[in-house]
Amino acid sequence: MGAVYNSLERQKLDAPKCHPNTRVAVIQRIIDWILGKISCTALILWLYGAAGAGKSAIAHSLAERCEREGWLLATFFFWKSAAERSNIDRFVATIAYQAARAIPALRPLIEDAVEYDPEIFHHSVDVQLDKLLLKPLRLLHSGGFDFKTCPFVIILDGLDECHGNLIQSGLVKSLATAFLHSPLHIRVLIASRPEIYLQSTFNSSSMEPHLLRLALSDEYSPDEDIYLFLVDSFELMREEHPLASHISPSWPGLGILRDLTRKSSGQFIFASTTVKYVCGDPFELPTRRLDVIRQLRPPFGEEDLPYAELNSLYNYVLSKVRGIERVMQVLGFLMIVDPSGHISISTTDKIDTFLFWPRGQTQACLSQLASVIQCGLDGHIHILHASLQDFLCDPSRSGQFYLCRESFLGDIALLALRHLSHETIDLSLAGASLPLINFFN
Repeated sequence: MGAVYNSLERQKLDAPKCHPNTRVAVIQRIIDWILGKISCTALILWLYGAAGAGKSAIAHSLAERCEREGWLLATFFFWKSAAERSNIDRFVATIAYQAARAIPALRPLIEDAVEYDPEIFHHSVDVQLDKLLLKPLRLLHSGGFDFKTCPFVIILDGLDECHGNLIQSGLVKSLATAFLHSPLHIRVLIASRPEIYLQSTFNSSSMEPHLLRLALSDEYSPDEDIYLFLVDSFELMREEHPLASHISPSWPGLGILRDLTRKSSGQFIFASTTVKYVCGDPFELPTRRLDVIRQLRPPFGEEDLPYAELNSLYNYVLSKVRGIERVMQVLGFLMIVDPSGHISISTTDKIDTFLFWPRGQTQACLSQLASVIQCGLDGHIHILHASLQDFLCDPSRSGQFYLCRESFLGDIALLALRHLSHETIDLSLAGASLPLINFFN
């Protein structure tokens, strides 16, 4: 039962949930959907966003709210590092168990189904959903239970962390088949990263009329929420840290808080990692640890790792990539063309041309990194994590994914000379205000 939102397993791992008075707008929009105030025909909501954007925290806080209101039917929080939460072997059993607790009248009906077919848990997900959940719910409905008086929702988080791309897509289709044509109007919230294969699944014509998409974008003011989280967290450090007497009341200052907010790039994981590190050791001064984060002081050896959580995230994303050599070539190009991380002068087509690749190759490479890099419909590229460049350019953090700036500068110089010899490319790199030769500085 570790996959349930309030399980002891998740509590031991300090399961994320929203900081007070943050993510208010996005949570309210989801609640309005649950209550049928918006998109009443959409029985599935896909909540998606970049890695570290706060999807799990939103799902957890929403589950707490729904349980208080009596709306929560079940939850399942996938997690790649836990054997029982990284596959769907126990998915339906976990959902059915919680449903029996949420609606006690379901329990004898589910027990009858298991008694009739003790091997039910070895059947397909479709069969399990039908026998253990849908049929008991239909029987309850036909017996007079009015599902319309109380909205019920199933919350799934981290679907992209379930092993197997086809399994993830298959589970979405199974849930759609199970609930879209049910008279019970049970709603299903699915939170995940916008992986390319999940985009294809949710874009299917059969899903479209019954689907509401909700992107964690700038529309929901992540910077304001992140800033509030940082302000409150540092205030708590000044009050409660064992070494608080050595901390100035004005620390860390408005400028530093704004700088940390900017470096978060709208993703909560950078801010939360910063706070966990700065206040994470009762025997270390938070002021010194913040200086380590700001690269004003070196860490105390290999065990003093300020970005362990981010390192794990980036390593996981890159480890799933196929054709990593080509992907690293694109990443190296991006890091050198725009060291600030604000990619505004590069498009996928222009990179294809510069690298002598067929049109669409860069887009194909970056599609595997949708959780950290966004490609717009116009081909413009936006790096969602400003800290990604720091990771890639630090061999102690990135290991096998290290990008050596000098090496890539040499590669780009050779490519530029090759273009000059063929006279096939505009040195302004398609509209960029800087000539290509300046990229070598």
